[in-house]
Amino acid sequence: MTPRELRRELRRRKKELRRSAERMRQAARERMEQHPSIRREKRRRRIRRAVTIAALLLLAMLVRCECEPSPPAPPPEPVVEPAPEVKPKKPASPASKPKAFSERMERQRRGSYQNEAQTSPSWLDDFRLQVAARSPRLAQCFSGTERPGALRWTAAVNAASGSVSDHALELVGTGGELSGKQRDCVLGVLSSPGYRLKPEQKQDLPGRVSLVIEF
Repeated sequence: MTPRELRRELRRRKKELRRSAERMRQAARERMEQHPSIRREKRRRRIRRAVTIAALLLLAMLVRCECEPSPPAPPPEPVVEPAPEVKPKKPASPASKPKAFSERMERQRRGSYQNEAQTSPSWLDDFRLQVAARSPRLAQCFSGTERPGALRWTAAVNAASGSVSDHALELVGTGGELSGKQRDCVLGVLSSPGYRLKPEQKQDLPGRVSLVIEF
C-alpha cells in the first residue's frame, strides 16, 4: 500500500469513527429522553412556558394607553420689577486733615551709643604661659596612654591671689571620660603651685577662663 492510499484509508476510518460516535450520542440522548423523570421535567417546563406566555398576553391586553398628551403649558410672563429709587447723596462735611506724624510728636534727640569692645584682662597671657609650662607634669597623669590627647579646662581664676577654683574638665576628641585618679592628678597639677599674675587692679573678681591643654 502506497503512502497516499494509507492516508486515504486513515481519513475514511476517521469519518466512520465520527459517524459511529455521533450515532452513539444520539442513541444515548434518546434513551435519556425516554426516562420517566426526564419526561416529567420536560412536561413541567412546557407548562410553565405556556403559563408565562399567557400571562404576558393578558397583561398586554389590559394595559392600554388612552391618555393623550396634554398641551404644553404657556411660558410664564416676565415680571418687571420697578427700578430702585436713587436718593441724592448728602455732601460730605469738610473734615480736618490729619496732622503729620512729625507734628504730633516732639522730636527728641537720640542718645549716643558707644560700642566698647570687651578686652581680655592683662594677666591672661601670663596665665596661659604658666599653664603651658605644666604640660610635662600633666603628661605624667596620663602615663600608659597609647597616644597623646587634649584636655579642655575651665576654671575661675583669682588674679590677685593666683588661685583657681570651680574646675570643669573635658577630654577633647576622644569621647571618653577621665578616671578618678586621672582627675585628681590633673587638678593637683593645675592648682598647685599658685599662679603669679599681675592684675591691673587688686580688687579684680575671679574671672572664668577656658583653655585647651595638650598632653
